[in-house]
Amino acid sequence: MWRGLAMLAIIVSHISWVVILAIFRGKDLKHALRIRQLCLTRTLAALGVEVDMKGDVPSGHHIFVGNHRSYIDPIVALRDVRALPVAKAEVSNWPVIGFGARVTGIMFVKRDSKKSRADVLAAMRETLKMGYSVIIFPEGTTHIEPKTMDFRTGAFNMASKEGFSMVPMAIDYADLGDAWVGNDTFIPHILRCFSKPKTYVKIRYGQPIQSDDINRLVSESRNWIDENMLLIRQEFELEKTSSTVPAFAN
Repeated sequence: MWRGLAMLAIIVSHISWVVILAIFRGKDLKHALRIRQLCLTRTLAALGVEVDMKGDVPSGHHIFVGNHRSYIDPIVALRDVRALPVAKAEVSNWPVIGFGARVTGIMFVKRDSKKSRADVLAAMRETLKMGYSVIIFPEGTTHIEPKTMDFRTGAFNMASKEGFSMVPMAIDYADLGDAWVGNDTFIPHILRCFSKPKTYVKIRYGQPIQSDDINRLVSESRNWIDENMLLIRQEFELEKTSSTVPAFAN
């Protein structure tokens, strides 16, 4: 319970900061992204999430593309990357978090709506042209499979035509029970995940991939993510048997 209260206190305080500055200075996306990055770093610490990050986050503006395990995937990535994520429209209705996401920059998509998907692609294009990065999870759903599921290719098609680069990222959790799958809803999931003393996450970043060939963008991004998902799982398995690291949940 105290973790949930701490999370709410951190989010509300930082959202208030963004809103107050916007009232007096006008909306400043760059500043809002900095505040959100600080907020999410503190939120993860309050929730007992320990993140092992490897790979250099490239400078400039890119499309960061990752596999999808949990609703905290974008939170973990946004701790490292100042970017606007693309999230399903339902997130806008989450208590506090939905409002905070809107205030600090996000693109909501109704995945079953062709118009919504087209609008988000247009918003992504403009965001990148303004010099900001974007984060997407093109599988469109969370799962616990060892490799990625088929990617939705709209963003890759846009990137191949506009000359934007994709930065692959792989993420996984020591406890696959942290994955948000099936009919799990937000509140029960967060209570179950963060009732543990610690939640262990690994995230890896690759190098930018640029091509005017959509098939190459998709295959190279997906292959890199698949390879690193397997490597992360191997690392977790080795660490579970080692007495020199924290005992991960089974």
